[in-house]
Amino acid sequence: MRRIRISQPKPGVIVARGFRREPLEAVIRSALLGPDGSPVCRPGQFVSTDDVLLGWDEDGTPVVLNLAYSAHALVAGLTRSGKSITVNTLLAYASLMRDVRLIVIDPNLGAVAPWWRTPYKVSDAIHPDEPTEILRWVREEMQRRERLFWSGRTDRITEFSPKLPLLLVVIDEVANYTRHPDRKARERFEAELLAIASQGAKFGIRLWLLTQKPSADVLTTAVRTNLSARICHRVDTVEDFLRLFPDGRELDITAADRTMPQGVSIASVGDMRTPVRLRSVYLPTEACWQINDLMCAEGLKVRDLPDHIDLDKAA
Repeated sequence: MRRIRISQPKPGVIVARGFRREPLEAVIRSALLGPDGSPVCRPGQFVSTDDVLLGWDEDGTPVVLNLAYSAHALVAGLTRSGKSITVNTLLAYASLMRDVRLIVIDPNLGAVAPWWRTPYKVSDAIHPDEPTEILRWVREEMQRRERLFWSGRTDRITEFSPKLPLLLVVIDEVANYTRHPDRKARERFEAELLAIASQGAKFGIRLWLLTQKPSADVLTTAVRTNLSARICHRVDTVEDFLRLFPDGRELDITAADRTMPQGVSIASVGDMRTPVRLRSVYLPTEACWQINDLMCAEGLKVRDLPDHIDLDKAA
C-alpha cells in the first residue's frame, strides 16, 4: 500500500483504508465522454437536481455539485492550473440541463467560446457596460420572481422547470470588470454584482465568479462572503489562498504550492465543511465543442458564432 488512512467514524469503530494508488494522480475522463473520448450525452438529459461529478478527492471519494441546492461559488487559479477544465464540466452539465438557463460573460472567450451558440445570454465585451446590462436583466428577473414567495409561502425557490428555470451566471476573468479603468462603469457593474450575490440565491440564481487572483481589489468582501462554494487551483501566494479559505493557515493543505499538479485544486462545495484536495474530471475543450454541436443539431442554437469566426477553423 502506498498510503494508509485511519479514521474513527463513531466511538468504538476504527476504519483503516489502504491505497494502492493515489486518486489525485489518476486522470479520469468525464462521464459525459465514452472510451474513445466522444460525447455520450444528449441534450436535456439532466435537470438541476442531478448531482454533477466534479472529480475525486485524495481518498477516492466523489466530489459532487448540485446546482438546485447549492449557492454561489468562487473559482480561482493561475493560467495553466486546470481551472478551465473544472469550468468546462460546470458549463457542459448546465447546458445539458433542461431546467437551467446559462448566462456566460467572458472577455477572453476562454470559457464561453465552445458554448457561444446555445446559452441564453453571452457577452465577450471588454468594457463593463454590456455585462452590466446583462446583470441588470438578471436582477429584474429576481424582482419578477418575488411574487412566488407570496404564492408559494417560501423563502427560497427550490423547484425549477423550463418555465421557471434556474439561472446560472458564470463570469470569467471578473477582474477585467471590477478593475476596469472606467470608474463609473466599474462601479455600476459592481453594484449589480453585489445585488445578485447578496440576494440572488433565494430567487433561483447561481453566480459563479472566476478569477486568477482573488485579491481585495478584484472582489470586495461583501461579494466574496456570499460565494460559499470555493474551488482554488494553484495560486501565487498564501494570501491569495486565504482569500478563499480564511482558516487556511490551520489546514494541512494549500493551493499556494508551485508543485500542485494541473487539474488539482482545494475545494469546498455542497455539504463539504472541510476543504479537500480535488482532482477534476477531464473534459477537454474539444469535447465541449462536440457537445455543443449535438445541441445545435437538436435545434437548441440561440445565435451564430461571431461574424469573423469560421466554424470549420474554430472546430
